[in-house]
Amino acid sequence: MDRSEPIPDYRTHYKEHGWAHIKRVLPIEVADATLYKMQQELGGDWESYKGDYIKTFLTDKRAFECYSHDYSPMATLQYGLTPYISTLVGKDLLPTHCYFRVYRKGDVCHVHSDAHACEHAMSLTLGYSNDYLWEFNISDKYFEADVDKPVNAAQRESHLGFHNLLLSVGDGVLYNGINYLHGRVKPNPNEWTAQIFLHWVDRAGKYAHHAFDGRTADLVKRAEFTFPADDAPEKINPNRADLVKARRYE
Repeated sequence: MDRSEPIPDYRTHYKEHGWAHIKRVLPIEVADATLYKMQQELGGDWESYKGDYIKTFLTDKRAFECYSHDYSPMATLQYGLTPYISTLVGKDLLPTHCYFRVYRKGDVCHVHSDAHACEHAMSLTLGYSNDYLWEFNISDKYFEADVDKPVNAAQRESHLGFHNLLLSVGDGVLYNGINYLHGRVKPNPNEWTAQIFLHWVDRAGKYAHHAFDGRTADLVKRAEFTFPADDAPEKINPNRADLVKARRYE
């Protein structure tokens, strides 16, 4: 698969419609490995889960949720995707935050628009327990969010059309989170569905101050490393002891 080939079409579709269905943002194996790692480290049930188990205004049921502020590997994933998403959008983007949610069977994501920190957003599918694709819905109308909230403006529309997208594992929908209504109105058909929501802003745009969720001074710093004296003993991770031993003699 040549990942560069569809980029012009993705970029054009995003510019003209405010969204684009991006195939294989993550290879299926990488999506599976990512979700498994998250389940192992965050927990996979109520007793072990280290994030939040809550119901918000967006859902009808409680869900497992977690912010990248509380689980840095999510932020690392987002940082790594930033050049690719910048290429798709055609702008120099900076990340704001990302958010993980596992929906239970029968739940929905109510139609909504996003905050200014979500100028360019992606909903990335990490897994379906039963392999049923769950439809993502996004409006065909652009709303001037600075004039009125899109959900309020939509109530004055006589007819509002939606595009209905089916995302396979590893697929993402890239969308303008501020000016287009989006959600999942049909009940989740799986025992669980795992999604990660990633958000960016234009470095040169009016929402640039939301980069790194306004925590640039805390998060964007030069790293520093300090070596011990030359006679300090080695420290070896026990999990890598055999590999380190083998590499000594290569």
